[in-house]
Amino acid sequence: PFAPTAVSREWFDWPALPDLFPVRFHGVLTNRDAFLVDVDLDRLRARVGDYFNADLHHEEIARRYPAVMKTTRRFDARAARNTLLMRGIPNDAGFVRFAYRPFDVRWLYWDPDTKLLEEKRADYIPHVFDGNLWLSAAQHLRKGATDPQACFTPLVGSHHLIERGSNMFPAYLSMDGDIDSDGKAGRRSNLSNVTQRYLTACSVGVEDLFFHIIAVLHDPAYREANAGALRMEWPRIPLPGWPDGTSGSAAAALAESAARGRELARLLDPDAPVDGVTTGTLRPALAAVARPATVDGRNMAGDDFALTAGWGHHGAGDAVMPGQGRTVERPFTAGERAALGDALPALGDATFDVHLNGRAFWANVPAAVWSYRLGGYQVLKKWLSYRERSVLGRPLHPDEVQHFTDTARRIAAILRVTGVGTAVQAAW
Repeated sequence: PFAPTAVSREWFDWPALPDLFPVRFHGVLTNRDAFLVDVDLDRLRARVGDYFNADLHHEEIARRYPAVMKTTRRFDARAARNTLLMRGIPNDAGFVRFAYRPFDVRWLYWDPDTKLLEEKRADYIPHVFDGNLWLSAAQHLRKGATDPQACFTPLVGSHHLIERGSNMFPAYLSMDGDIDSDGKAGRRSNLSNVTQRYLTACSVGVEDLFFHIIAVLHDPAYREANAGALRMEWPRIPLPGWPDGTSGSAAAALAESAARGRELARLLDPDAPVDGVTTGTLRPALAAVARPATVDGRNMAGDDFALTAGWGHHGAGDAVMPGQGRTVERPFTAGERAALGDALPALGDATFDVHLNGRAFWANVPAAVWSYRLGGYQVLKKWLSYRERSVLGRPLHPDEVQHFTDTARRIAAILRVTGVGTAVQAAW
């Protein structure tokens, strides 16, 4: 654009993300989330079982599950079901964990046949294997260019994981007969030739690069300095001594940045336990964050677990629309200030009590944690919008109440990691 744009002077000297990881994939797009995606595996299995039950006519399936029997320009609902009924059984291996939104892992039914999934990404799925690493990024950002733009997951990812049309970048590709540089069979590093030469010269590997990229894309100084460029093209990644790796400090700078990226990746993965944050003896500052509580001080029970504060509702089609919900903004108590200690500057000047309903709430969700965005999504509010009882169809389980608490604590830890200096600065 013919307008001043926030971009570093070195921006065009850095390689773009696809220059480093040349193979990328779109995430899975169902267009029938209400049928093919669920937070409860048993409910998903029951729906799919009904769909494959030849004793249930199309009209009955349409009555029970209208989303899967709606014919569109690209999907003939009856023809698709007839084809799958002739096959006879569901694809049992197709019930997979699904990174649906940031910190929101669900179950997906993935079937290789027909257009039951609008975009099944059959070329993508074989590369989702144990030990692989994935990050989600987008070429053009519609909003939130100063928000973190990379989500880490080892799972199958949604087309909308952080941004509409986001891409999934793997560290490794599944390749029969290949042996990677670390001696592991059946895979090879997803690196361009120039990137491989650079890493070899620096004596570091693909995972060091992968986690360095995570650290860069979560660095507030990088995003602020390059906000204009990030709205227009792929992120470009600062690398010391690029492209020949001759900088004497390159290996040390990358190792330091990669260590930070590894820590961030553990915090970004809701399935990964993090000692001191979600397991073990919690850090005092984090133990004070997002405590489940009730207005009368009693333990939560019965209807206390129902999310009815107006966080979300069904819109057109499968869409879930966010609601206003109920939060109470207040100052930190003296006890909270003492517990948060030197973490307080990264967490904001005020805190919120976030309500499930009129009686139960999560106490002390610091302002910076509550407002934290990833790829444009306000993470905690987005998660709540899908769990309103009228949307979810049931109250929360105790482990889901704990998941919200754990997620708030993960975010607080992320803010601490990214807000107190940065190892990435050494690399750019």
